[in-house]
Parts: sequence; structure tokens; C-alpha cells
Amino acid sequence: MDTRPHATGQIEFRITERDMAAFRKFSGGEGISRKSKDTNTVYGGLIVAQVSRLLSARLPGQRCVWRSLSLTFHAPLHVNETATLTAAVTHVNEEHGLIDFTLRIDVATHCIAEGEAAALLIYTPPHLPSAVA
Repeated sequence: MDTRPHATGQIEFRITERDMAAFRKFSGGEGISRKSKDTNTVYGGLIVAQVSRLLSARLPGQRCVWRSLSLTFHAPLHVNETATLTAAVTHVNEEHGLIDFTLRIDVATHCIAEGEAAALLIYTPPHLPSAVA
């Protein structure tokens, strides 16, 4: 688990029409595509899921639960576009298990979203010896 300040993690992702359909079904939003004129724009919830994926799989790793997330979208992500999500550690408080990140999502050469996340590092307690009878 890399929790050094300025450490970065990155993933590429692509949301397909199949992902969009599954999200509509899961979220109960079957009518979403009929209400929107732009059915090619990826739902924000699917992008947020990628932030969760990055924080739990790459930076800082499996012992991380995010506490807050803020994203500002500058442009839409379109179905089947490849995006790159980058997180950089900005602050770590090991004593309290707190870690903060900046987030950036790019498509090709332009930024489509920026934000920040805060997480709680879950430490495994030391092994307790078995009780002796």
C-alpha cells in the first residue's frame, strides 16, 4: 500500500453500452435513456464506480474505505471512449488512518473531470494469541 505524499495511481477504463444498460436496470432508471436527448453520455454513477475501483485496487489498496468524494465535470464522457483516471495522494495522517487525494479524469488530451477524495485506512489489528485453557 503506497501512502506516501504525492504517490499516484492510475487506471484506464471504458464504459460500454452494456454497462449503461446494466446501470439503468440496477438503478431503476429504465426511463433515463428516453428522457435524455444524449444517450451517448456515460452516467456519472459509472464514473464514480471507477474512483472506488482505483482507491480499493491500486491506491492505497484493499484496506481503504472512502469517506468523501467530490467531482466537477467539465465535459461528458461518451460511451466507448477510453478515459484515464489519476489519483494523487495530497495528505496522510497515519495516526488517524486518514488519506486525501486529488482526482483527474482525462480523455485523450483534455480533462473531463477533476475533484478530490478522502479515505480511511483500515489497519488489521495485531494477531491476538489464542486463549490458553
